[in-house]
This record gives sequence, C-alpha cells and structure tokens, in this order.
Amino acid sequence: MMLKNILITSGGTSEPVDRIRSITNTSTGTLGSLIAQAFSGAEGVENIFYIHGKNAVIPDCKRLITVPICSTDDLLRAVRSVCEQHRPDAVIHCMAVSDFRVRSVISSDMLALSGGFDSEESVGEFFDSRNLLSKYNKLPSSAGDPVILLEKTPKILPLFRELLPQAKIVGFKLLDGVPHEELIDTAHRLLMKSGCDYVLANDYRTVEAGDHQGYLVDKDKRELHFSGKKAIAGGIAARLTGGTE
Repeated sequence: MMLKNILITSGGTSEPVDRIRSITNTSTGTLGSLIAQAFSGAEGVENIFYIHGKNAVIPDCKRLITVPICSTDDLLRAVRSVCEQHRPDAVIHCMAVSDFRVRSVISSDMLALSGGFDSEESVGEFFDSRNLLSKYNKLPSSAGDPVILLEKTPKILPLFRELLPQAKIVGFKLLDGVPHEELIDTAHRLLMKSGCDYVLANDYRTVEAGDHQGYLVDKDKRELHFSGKKAIAGGIAARLTGGTE
C-alpha cells in the first residue's frame, strides 16, 4: 500500500498540577523515533508528522514534521489539526497518554474537615469549591499537604477512525506482568473497540529488562512477534506498506 502522509505519536504526555509542577510517565519516545526512521525509507512517503511529548527522542530522518505537545488536551488539538489538514494515510499511535489529569487540589486540612462524602458527585463538588488552583498559579508549600482529585482524560485512539475512515491505524497496548494470552486478548479487545487495523501488544517486563518484545495483533487475532525495538519499528512499517520484515 502506498502511503504518502504518516502520523506518529511518541513519548509521553505531561499533565499539569499547577503552572510549575506536572504528572508524567517514563516513556522516552525511543520506539516512536525508530518507527519514524523506518517509514522515512519507505517508497512514496512524503511527510511524517511526529506529534511528541516535550522530552521524547526526536528522530533524525527526512520529511519529518515535528509537533511538540505537553498535555492530553494539547495532544487532542494536535491530532485534530493534523488529521483535518493533512489526512494521513496511516497512524501509529504509540504515545503513552495519561489516563488521568488533575481536576482539583485541596489541602489535607480541608479534607479532614469534610466529614465524609455521600457520593462521587459530592466528592467532586467539595474539591471544586475549595480548589487551590483557583487562587494560586503555583501551590505554596504553606498550604499544607496537597490532596489531588484526578479525572479521566479523553481517549485519543478511537478518534483516529472517526477522523480518518480510510487510514491504516496501529494502536498500542502496554500491560505489566500478565500471561501472554491475557496480553493478546486485551490488545484484541482494544482493536475491536477502537476501530484499529492492528494493535502492538507489549509487556512492560520486557521493556524494563531491555529486551522489548512486541506482538502485532490483527482483527482475526493473529499475531506477529518482533524482538527488539528496531524489529518492532521495521515490522510495523513493513506491514503497513506491504513490504516484508
């Protein structure tokens, strides 16, 4: 399949606590960088749009257009912009997107005086009505121990199929220390739910050990095994472009 425009998301998001502090993850963007390099040598590729976290590895390859982001909201805006303006033929969404973001912050003293909560809604109302972020750009240390209320971030992966009905889409699923069958089952459920063509299933144990193992799962639950980040990157590029790896 001839692919002209490729969209790759890489690295990790960073969710602000205040204007100085943030919550992030350990993703380096190394795999995303290698995927970009693998596609840069593919016939017909004209542009590689590389949406990346601020600390992610930037690949050294031709036809690369970088789009730096910080938060999940930044990512959402960047994805919409690139998809609507450039209509990528393929998407490889390997960014480690935070599942949660900060909703409100109060002090532990405030929480101690709450008297308990009757429902999830009352928790949110209590935190929101006393949110220190409405008073401070940077939480002062004198405010006491902070208690943070998190909320779920919007899911990015299903958005790609909505914006790009004809594109080839690869999602990623990372679990930690699970049986192989569970890893593949979970990846396949994500594929079916999100409308992907493939999901790369991987276990953090192998990433941490420096022996990254990836399993590219398709709609029929078939899996292709790749050993090492470079092989994973090359395998994804080859599968989408119709080459061999």
